[in-house]
Amino acid sequence: MPRTIFVTGASRGIGLAATELILAERSTTLAAKYPATLHIIKGDIAKAKDVSTALSLTETLNGVVLNAALVLPYGAIATIPLDGFRDIFEVNVFATVQFLQLALPKLRKTKGTVVLVSSAASEAGAKGIGAYAASKAALNQLNRTLAVEEPDITAIAFHPGPVRTEGSATMQHEGKGHIDPALADAVMAVLIEPEIPGRAIRDLVFRAGKEYSGKYLHYDDPLVTSLSL
Repeated sequence: MPRTIFVTGASRGIGLAATELILAERSTTLAAKYPATLHIIKGDIAKAKDVSTALSLTETLNGVVLNAALVLPYGAIATIPLDGFRDIFEVNVFATVQFLQLALPKLRKTKGTVVLVSSAASEAGAKGIGAYAASKAALNQLNRTLAVEEPDITAIAFHPGPVRTEGSATMQHEGKGHIDPALADAVMAVLIEPEIPGRAIRDLVFRAGKEYSGKYLHYDDPLVTSLSL
């Protein structure tokens, strides 16, 4: 039976790669390539009306990949503008909670899967990315709580790895003066292509069992790679 998967932040990078691989499981553009199976919806993930409109397009919902995120502004905790700190949490945390509140009724019915795209930045302190790191740490804890509160769904937080995206390019340019150069160089030296985490996201959405719920997993964790066919 066809399944309905909702991916946010799917216009580029990890979200785009995950969407293509999810569709291939069952451009020109994706819309032309998969005219009968893909709905492309432009909207603001932080606006409840946009999310509600998008969710209303399908009667069933089997999976959600919440990938949309804000990285900027960089800055030390002592100096980062509070408005910028709030903006990051608005998109990375509060919009995620809002989306889940709107989507959970449909996800409960299908015993669906939620993949929250997190980051290894959540695991340790690093100069200049405190707001982003804190938002991803909050996302990980949100996932653990969601797994306890919603036993009928499978909730997974996922670290995609150091991915070659616009975000990595932004780190090179916008991060100067904020991020430790040695850390930035180390990340840039080991970048992977978006298809690698995209494939892992696809496998989690389609194949992860209930034993995965509440876990925070790296893209190369054996629990993830073992799902590939």
